[in-house]
Amino acid sequence: MLSSIAQFFSGPKMNTFISDLRPKLSKGSRILTPSDPDFSAANERWTDIDRKTPAVIVQPTCEDDIAVLVAKVAFVPASGGHSPWSTIENGMVIDVSQFKDVHVDANRQLVTVRGGVLMKELQIALSEENQFTTVANGNTVGAIPYMIGGGISSYTPLIGYACENILSARVVVATGDIVVASETENSDLLWAIRGAGQFFGLVTELVVRTHSPSLMGPDGVRQLGTIFFPTEQASEVCSVLRDVVSRNDHASAGHFMVMNDPSKGRILMVAAQYFGTCPELQATYQPVIDLEPLDHNHQPSTFEKHSDHLAWMCPKGEFKRFSQTGLKCINPENFGRLVDLHRELSETLPGTERSVFTIEWHTKTPDDGPRKTETSFGLKKIDTWLNILTWYTDPALHEQVLQFDKRAQDIMRSDTEENAFVSYTNTSRSDPIGHRYKDAAAVAKLKELKQIWDPEGCFTKELL
Repeated sequence: MLSSIAQFFSGPKMNTFISDLRPKLSKGSRILTPSDPDFSAANERWTDIDRKTPAVIVQPTCEDDIAVLVAKVAFVPASGGHSPWSTIENGMVIDVSQFKDVHVDANRQLVTVRGGVLMKELQIALSEENQFTTVANGNTVGAIPYMIGGGISSYTPLIGYACENILSARVVVATGDIVVASETENSDLLWAIRGAGQFFGLVTELVVRTHSPSLMGPDGVRQLGTIFFPTEQASEVCSVLRDVVSRNDHASAGHFMVMNDPSKGRILMVAAQYFGTCPELQATYQPVIDLEPLDHNHQPSTFEKHSDHLAWMCPKGEFKRFSQTGLKCINPENFGRLVDLHRELSETLPGTERSVFTIEWHTKTPDDGPRKTETSFGLKKIDTWLNILTWYTDPALHEQVLQFDKRAQDIMRSDTEENAFVSYTNTSRSDPIGHRYKDAAAVAKLKELKQIWDPEGCFTKELL
């Protein structure tokens, strides 16, 4: 049973807890309290929204350290610091940033990811061995939390979601034991980890399937195309783009966004990622180019540099919120209304100019390969997403900006019945569980497994 925070972290009790903990941790592990000079930096997160002050931050250096820490007091794990649930008031943060390792076995097409490995670190390690797997669009996102929550990726049209590529895991469960989950050992737990792992334990290691870059195209690279339009063409461009990406004759992913560009002003950008040759990219998106854009260009991109163009979104601090909502289709009329809402946000709330509203799409994933993997992830059939990045500098605007986020979702869901609403599991825990896991039988199974592995809600109260 977890001790209450107030009881455990009050004066002498906290000092006793830390004194007892220190000799149980490995050499190099760190215990930071608010009086330590490195505490503030360790408590920095991608966003300052709802950032709390823990009583202690522990930075373990090995899996055994984590086993010592789990279930001793109220805690949250932290990896890249992007998760809204990686902060706690007066409790303990288990910061795995000092425990990380990547081992690539190119011959067997496997990668073992441990601890707090970040997305860019994973990309570099895989690229050095001429392999790739599903990754997020952010260099500083923690790889393991991203994968166990589902793992939407630009590479989904080729190899599915990240959770569909998980082969095995090591998990510290509520008892403090280290458990292996694989197809032959605790297979039900492995199924749960593939899409809902954050609710069952602290995953310390994943073995993940990797793939040859030749899947991307003849040269092992993807083609990037960027096409810029004035916002007045929103519905027109959206309609043509919808027809292009709905075709089944190619594999692509991308983003259609409205944003404020420092040099171009408020614009629309189609950012297409095409798996094939440059001439094929141009031929596929020619109907969009025929709409006479302000500018367009294309270039090849290696897996190692997958998210480098989004580095401007990664710095820690200020007030940023990222939400993802599943859409049943690309609706040009709704997108036109979304563009108007973005203008209203920028014009009425100063300091929100870096906010970006986006439709993300993936062409259909083949039914063979990773798609055959059994997972608890309930959103496999979703190929279109609304991504809302709100970014502002004045905390007094929090509630007003949040209302714009909700209005954006309402606009893009206006053609959808409420029982078909979809919310991405890695960005929402407040929406009804039926929005995040669409298979009622899978939810029932997850609840049964929760009673086995975390019946008291050591990690979260979700599914109890």
